[in-house]
Amino acid sequence: MSEGVYENPEPFKDDEPDTMKNTDIDDQIYNNLRAFKSSPRDGGVASELDSSGKRPSGVAALCLGLLCVLLLAGIIGLSVYYNRAIKDSEDKRNILSQSFSLYKINTTSERDQLQTRYNNLTEEKGHIQAKLFVIEQHCQEGWRYSDSSLYFLSTEKKTWEESRQDCLERGADLVIINSREEQTFVFNLHLSAWIGLTDSVTEGIWKWVDGTTLTTGYWWKGQPDNYGQEDCAEINFSKGDPVTTWNDDKCGANNSWICEKVV
Repeated sequence: MSEGVYENPEPFKDDEPDTMKNTDIDDQIYNNLRAFKSSPRDGGVASELDSSGKRPSGVAALCLGLLCVLLLAGIIGLSVYYNRAIKDSEDKRNILSQSFSLYKINTTSERDQLQTRYNNLTEEKGHIQAKLFVIEQHCQEGWRYSDSSLYFLSTEKKTWEESRQDCLERGADLVIINSREEQTFVFNLHLSAWIGLTDSVTEGIWKWVDGTTLTTGYWWKGQPDNYGQEDCAEINFSKGDPVTTWNDDKCGANNSWICEKVV
């Protein structure tokens, strides 16, 4: 009785090998996973799994971080570049401003110099015109002109003092001879006449009518000799050498005279 109960007339036969059983299980798991991946989660978009079983959001975050770093580096680089460009532009602007200021100063200075020169030339022109007018007027009255001086030759004879007074009334004075060239010019006027030289104040100390002391004289040989109180000087045309023609004479003697006016 018991044997019938526990005996199986058709013993269980495991006709399928273990390998096949495992394969069926793997296929079932694969199908389940596939069904899970294709399920309408997250709005129907499949969530892929990587080989490690994690979502790819970490990689995306890493890429985004790198992109942000690169973008920030680019912004910093551009900022440095533009700051340097702005500084260079400011430096160039300052240099140009300084150059313009110097140019303006130099131009103003040159303009002022030209204006001053123009004013001086205008003033000089006025003086020359006035001088020419005076020379022309005096030449019409018989005066002679030489080296910025006008000379008047008398046609009558007077004492030294009277002769000087006549010159003063003409706005001149007895001639003062300051150089060898002037001595030659006066000699070539062919006139024996008083000149503006005297030692009447202090004997032996000859002075010109402007108060200056004689330094270079053109005396005839042996003169001045003060013969009979001779205190006034004359130029004597009769002497041969034009630079040895002076003689001292009595101031009260009558003689021709030569006036000089500087123009």
